Amino acid sequence: MAHSSKEISESDFVPLKEKLAYSFANMPGTFYGSVMGLIQSFYYAWMGLQNSWIIVGQIIYAIWNVVNDPFFGNIINNTRYFNKRRGEYQRYIPYIKYGAPLFSIAFALVFFPPDILRGDPSLGVQIWLFIWYLVSQLAYDTLFTIVLCAHVALLPQMTLNQREREKIQILSTVFTLPGVLIGFILPLVFLANPTVESIGMFQILVIGIALFGLIPYILLSYVVPEHSEHIPQESTPLIENLKLAFKNKSYVIYLVYDGVSVYLVNVSMATLPFFLTWVLAPMTTSELDMILFWIPPLICLIAGSYIHLKLADKYSIKLALSFYQGVIAIGYFLSFALAFTGEWYLLCIGFSIVFLAFPGDFILHNPMRADTIDYDFWKISGERREGLYAGIGPLISKPMISVALATPTTLMTAFGLIYIGGSLQPTLGQFNAFLGVNIAMGLIPGIVALIGFVIWVIAYPLTGEVIDEMKSALVKIHEERRSEYLKELGKQETKKTDK
Repeated sequence: MAHSSKEISESDFVPLKEKLAYSFANMPGTFYGSVMGLIQSFYYAWMGLQNSWIIVGQIIYAIWNVVNDPFFGNIINNTRYFNKRRGEYQRYIPYIKYGAPLFSIAFALVFFPPDILRGDPSLGVQIWLFIWYLVSQLAYDTLFTIVLCAHVALLPQMTLNQREREKIQILSTVFTLPGVLIGFILPLVFLANPTVESIGMFQILVIGIALFGLIPYILLSYVVPEHSEHIPQESTPLIENLKLAFKNKSYVIYLVYDGVSVYLVNVSMATLPFFLTWVLAPMTTSELDMILFWIPPLICLIAGSYIHLKLADKYSIKLALSFYQGVIAIGYFLSFALAFTGEWYLLCIGFSIVFLAFPGDFILHNPMRADTIDYDFWKISGERREGLYAGIGPLISKPMISVALATPTTLMTAFGLIYIGGSLQPTLGQFNAFLGVNIAMGLIPGIVALIGFVIWVIAYPLTGEVIDEMKSALVKIHEERRSEYLKELGKQETKKTDK
């Protein structure tokens, strides 16, 4: 896509401070989501919530996710709030700025059920623990929807330029990695074999993460501007918006992709604490073995980031994400098979292949979603509807989170790894415990990734040629709208001066 320097300066280029502010604001959601990935370890292995209650909770949670995301996404998309300080209309920033404190509180409360409810299998106590488990998650997810929908919706309107979007996403990944490392790996240390002391440290960490999470959102609200020219004068009803969205084939295939990618991340995080204890630990003879196991996957993680960027730049996002889904499926299947050898260095091969593919989604998911929104603007609705798509995008992925969170505990229960006497016990033997966890960590994710790969390759319509044509057309449309908006704004300012 060829543009003059002026065109890029006016409509495509994003100043570094805005890139950094937007990218920094990825950290809270990553922190919270990473810790929430360990919720089953906390409630199943520590609090003693029975799997039947977890399944019921995740069914209700999935239903709520299907309802609340489109509802709030449509409200956000139709918001037209005038910020007097900045002299601009906004629809996303207010939800980030004012929703962030409530979001942080809701996140922390998930991990602070009354200790008196722990380890009691009686019906009354299980009901109260279930209520805390469910209600705290619903509150967290509602605020997650409001704040994250608004944040995700900002990216597509910040720039049309693919390289600028990828630069923002790379910076976002830079800020995301500490969120994953601190928000998942550190709590994992406390939850793999939980004790009173380790849970106390874990809860202190949760409070610290919740307080820190306020800073990036507040900073973003003061640094990143909105493009007021794209906010419609009139609101559009939710049903009409949904009808238009489902005319967008790229969005329909995106739904499948999003469901697959979110399931893979969440099932891996939810299962990993159990995997370390019941699959990997018996293969190792020292802490050094455990450290050596993770070195090749981490090297592959870095190499995979480079490979995905090169594939996206040289060919297309479609090809890069095809590589992601195909390779990660192979990695999961190999991890499952090689675990049966009982040798950690062979199992490491499968994990390394998984990690080679893993960064693809983190780097390219949001730019790809932005493409589907651009296509809607170009060919379907004629309006920028980032807020709506942020809300309806997770129609499959949010229920898949519930499926992912229920997968390990259901399989462990089926294979006899259950909570007895204050800890998990392999009631049907060590091998059955190993098998249940290994299926959850390798076989099931491999099947899901393979299905996603086939659907994506066959059906996703936005090839490199289509993207190039679309971006060229949209640059002209955006410039025209910006010019009209500035003229109208100038007229309004002139009227105020005359008065």
